[in-house]
Amino acid sequence: MLTLSLVLIVLITMVGGALLAVGRFRVDDESSGGAVSVVVAPCVLALYLASAAMGVVIGWENFTGAGDGVIAEVGAAESLYWSTAAFPEGEAEAVRGQLRTYMGAVAEKDWPLMRDSGELSSESEEALADLAASVRELSVSDSGDGLDRLTARQELAELSDARIKRADAAGEGVPPVLNAIAALSAVAVAVLPFAMIRRGSSVAYFWAAANLVFVFSTILLLFYLGNPYNGALAHDAGAIQDSLAGFDRTDAVLNPQ
Repeated sequence: MLTLSLVLIVLITMVGGALLAVGRFRVDDESSGGAVSVVVAPCVLALYLASAAMGVVIGWENFTGAGDGVIAEVGAAESLYWSTAAFPEGEAEAVRGQLRTYMGAVAEKDWPLMRDSGELSSESEEALADLAASVRELSVSDSGDGLDRLTARQELAELSDARIKRADAAGEGVPPVLNAIAALSAVAVAVLPFAMIRRGSSVAYFWAAANLVFVFSTILLLFYLGNPYNGALAHDAGAIQDSLAGFDRTDAVLNPQ
């Protein structure tokens, strides 16, 4: 709701500024000495282009980084699920059950919170703690060298690290200051062409209006980039749900009927 309000404010300011520029505040290079067209307009345009480009790059990097983190989390979960095959059935089943519970909590509890508030759920945190306890209770496998247990603990550590990175990613977004700079400079970039049009030039009005639409579209994109889980570029919980389905296939391999 806040984002929509800010976007509407920017749009109203652009349109209102364009109308005022056409009606009362036209710019004449002769009277201004060319200061607006030679100095002010290029500086404002450069500021707008730089801030908009930085915002898009930051949003894209946050999105791709979060995607890599989800892949790493799913990979760690699948590796841990497979590694339980080396342990006694009762212990292995306990770990697999806790891992299912944790990944289910990630998909059903974490994702809605990450979209709405950029936070992780207490349910998934508790599920991860229970999973860690079950992994710590694993006995030495039949090989007797403890390597399988060490591997399982390393995979758990990777899963925990991936969760931390996901929590960080959920709180990331385009800095508000950068959005503010982009929006303010965009208003000037959208309005100035109207102020510099000579009366009666319909073609110039058309291109000035097209420029306003384009500039507003970039601001709309910036404001709706959000974090990597709720913006215009957003990851869903599909990979997590696919991993849960993969656990069923793993069970079929480990416990053939």
